Amino acid sequence: MSHNTTLKKALKSTLINALISVSVLVSFSSASAQEQRDKTPEPSKWQVLLQLDNDLFSGSDRDYTSGIRLGFVQELPFESDEGQRMNERFQEASNILYRPLKLLGIRDDSNLRFARGVGLSQLLFTPEDPRALIAPEGERPYAGWLGLEYSLHAKSENLVNSLTVSIGTTGEASLAQPSQDWVHRYISNSPLFQGWDSQVPGELTLNLHFDHKRRFRKLYKVGTRGLEIDGYYEGGLALGNFRTDAYVGSLARIGFRLPSSFSTPRVQLGSYGHQLFSDNRDFSNKISAYAFGGIRATGVLHDITLDGPIFRDFDTGVKSSSLVGELIYGVGMRYKKVELIYSQTIRSEEFNSQTENLQFGSVMLRFRSGLR
Repeated sequence: MSHNTTLKKALKSTLINALISVSVLVSFSSASAQEQRDKTPEPSKWQVLLQLDNDLFSGSDRDYTSGIRLGFVQELPFESDEGQRMNERFQEASNILYRPLKLLGIRDDSNLRFARGVGLSQLLFTPEDPRALIAPEGERPYAGWLGLEYSLHAKSENLVNSLTVSIGTTGEASLAQPSQDWVHRYISNSPLFQGWDSQVPGELTLNLHFDHKRRFRKLYKVGTRGLEIDGYYEGGLALGNFRTDAYVGSLARIGFRLPSSFSTPRVQLGSYGHQLFSDNRDFSNKISAYAFGGIRATGVLHDITLDGPIFRDFDTGVKSSSLVGELIYGVGMRYKKVELIYSQTIRSEEFNSQTENLQFGSVMLRFRSGLR
């Protein structure tokens, strides 16, 4: 039996586990909705964010060429009946959902705070030559992905644990070609890519994403001139036929009036700005400015945009790299309810015949109510 056949069978089995976890998420949501019908909760905190990744920010147009995500997250007040019921449901389900992340420091906590989010994302991938009708040998195949996500987030004073279910599709239904064509015609005035008929074919994807962030308690420091520094480390994994991988990383910030909540601007399913740092820093009516930098290492088992679909035969001509490293750095500014962040990401080779590192820029615009 070939390695690819064994891998595909293993990935198919993960979809069964994904369906089980989706049912648990539905039970969380139904309980939450029932509480809203029974009692009107106090006003909750919420945020809307728009994220854009594009390699044109780095002067190229190849490989991971564009990503866009629109997300909304709502904080559930701990004192509300809704928040209390979510806490009870979390305690019941924690042994099922979070056992794989016990080593990352996740523990049962009766004082957890909760949030829920929804998002819409689109990702585009192309070879380097826009004239190629089929990706040249050794280059990234044409691929697009369009998907919806629903996430639940459990938070304490120093950490955030997130569970996200994403449902999406590759192929023509991802709308990758018309999206890229519109941008190239009316915004960047770039050549149109001619090979979208050879893109990775359509397949419905179902994925689970587990993410964990914990702040460095000893890193926080306030200098004599008001200069602050803080940071966090993170880990997570994804299971499904879209991506199956696991990652670890860390990030540090330095600046003035650091916001208590933070997330990197690059597109990542289930990622929002959670109030991870000290709760007593309220700079909501002042300007915050900061720089940040971080690293991440990802072990990859399957990537549909590189390894192809698992429910149909399609040879992409490449194979995903088993280990991918990243360096991210950037700057951010916030005033009152609006925050703007820009970053650059340098990513090592994602597939076996890639000749150089990938670099792309990211922009995030976030509007939030009630978050510090």
